[in-house]
Amino acid sequence: MKAIFNSNFAEITNESRLMQQKLRIIQVISQNGHGITVPDICKELKISAPTGIKLVNELQEEGFLTIVGKKETLNGRKPAIYALKNVNFYALSVEILLKRISVGIVDSRLNTVYYRQKTDFVLENTPECLDKVEAFIIECLENSGVNYDTILGMGLGITGRINSTTGESHTFFNFMDRPLANFLSQEFEMPVFINNDTRCFGQAEKIIGKAREANHAIVINLSRGLGTSLIIDNKIVNGGMGFAGEMGHMQFGNKEKMCLCGKKGCLGNDVGGFALEENFLERVAAGEKTIVDIPDNASAVRYDDILLAALEGDALSIKLVQEMGFKLGHALGNILNLLNPELIIIGGKFAKLKELLLDPVKTGITSSALVNPLKNCSIEFSELGDLGGLKGAGALVFEHFELIKN
Repeated sequence: MKAIFNSNFAEITNESRLMQQKLRIIQVISQNGHGITVPDICKELKISAPTGIKLVNELQEEGFLTIVGKKETLNGRKPAIYALKNVNFYALSVEILLKRISVGIVDSRLNTVYYRQKTDFVLENTPECLDKVEAFIIECLENSGVNYDTILGMGLGITGRINSTTGESHTFFNFMDRPLANFLSQEFEMPVFINNDTRCFGQAEKIIGKAREANHAIVINLSRGLGTSLIIDNKIVNGGMGFAGEMGHMQFGNKEKMCLCGKKGCLGNDVGGFALEENFLERVAAGEKTIVDIPDNASAVRYDDILLAALEGDALSIKLVQEMGFKLGHALGNILNLLNPELIIIGGKFAKLKELLLDPVKTGITSSALVNPLKNCSIEFSELGDLGGLKGAGALVFEHFELIKN
């Protein structure tokens, strides 16, 4: 099956034309997610009925298709419904964040059939770190139990500035004489597709999450940092060089704080896990009380612990989260005025807070948004959990091969 996707159709012959048509039938059935009849196949591919019957019969003989039922009709003969038979498409999914790397194998429905995470990981722009990434991916592939030949390609979501068209990572692993995607493609002998981790998360929301029915949406990835995916006219917006959605660097933040980008006033300095840790330690140093266990090395306090404390009723943690929620909402109100989305989805580690975060976000949005755009925009929390970005990375592969609708 993998061979049909890697076939070279440059030379147009009758055989290659039939192979392309067979591939298109497989793609159509995979995109629909259910069976299809020969008349529907002929209509979709714009081919004659005899050709459609010939192709379907050959695919059935080759073991790719099977009959799963009959289509109900008002009169006449009921056409058979064909579906894929024992055909599994897999993608190798990799998500690389500042302090975590995850590897998974996902199928074309974005179900995870294998998953492993490494938390004792620090992302650095060094050859040594890239070697560690490669070694972990190889280890996961060997332990997954999935046949290597059934994996169509690798989808990689990584933090930082990414050009998905050229396959370049401008922030990390940018020291090579070729794009990161090209390097990994050669190392693993498979096509590699790359995008920013937050846009991968937004992709998953668009395909299997709460943005499925939304034509215009803002997807917030609020974890250690603040990331944003924009969905406009039912498509993820990458921008001219793949840098669209940098909400964390919009000048809505504290004007005195210096950002890693070299500028002051970036919203990401005030909203996100890193900011929460900083604010928390400042308040504790000033004498405020908390139920969070402060280790001797205070810098070891993780924002995950603060979020958990907020859910357990810790007053300091709740106050900090709500201050952050208002700032996020105030910034979102300005973007709402600009883009007029019908839906805002909040995902990432902060999504577990739900109502604790929702009320201050709504208050912040109300302080800056126009009445009519706000009235027609709903705010919801992602339900994809920690695997959202990983599934979105896998979707990059399936979209390239047209096995899922983009």
